[in-house]
Amino acid sequence: MVEVDYDPEQINWVRSIPFIAVHLGAIVGAIYYPPTWGLVALAAALYLVRMWGSIVGYHRDFSHRSFRTSRAFQLVMAIVGLSAVQKGPLWWAGHHRHHHRHSDHEPDVHSPVVRDFLWAHLGWILVDKYNATEHQRVRDLMKFPELRWLDRYHLVVPITIGGILWATAGFRPIREKRF
Repeated sequence: MVEVDYDPEQINWVRSIPFIAVHLGAIVGAIYYPPTWGLVALAAALYLVRMWGSIVGYHRDFSHRSFRTSRAFQLVMAIVGLSAVQKGPLWWAGHHRHHHRHSDHEPDVHSPVVRDFLWAHLGWILVDKYNATEHQRVRDLMKFPELRWLDRYHLVVPITIGGILWATAGFRPIREKRF
């Protein structure tokens, strides 16, 4: 039997296929289906909403617990955060708390100082080593069953949004002025 060296920080190219395909699909889609002003406005609006979910929900509330809110609004922030396709709220908060505990030192996988810019912003999320949710770092959030469910099934929201967008603004002729 041949032994194969396994590097836990090697990019898992098979698991990365959907990530790569979505980005290539956006480029191909923009060429095949030139954008309209309406689609650009829709993309800008979705971008702003998703950034709000990531910044206010995932970052300020779940990672730093910067403010208190109702459980219902917490759920809204989690769902909007999920629409940014940055995994679940518990996974995100756990890794971000670790990042702040070790900022710009060896255990910090987000650091462009420890590694490089590409690894800090992209590479580390494509390796198996960091795929798991670090539950011990988010014990305060683990008490919410809805957050645990959303974390486990984090692709439900973006797939649903993608389906709705495809059904309403998909590849069909739109009679608007194109760029």
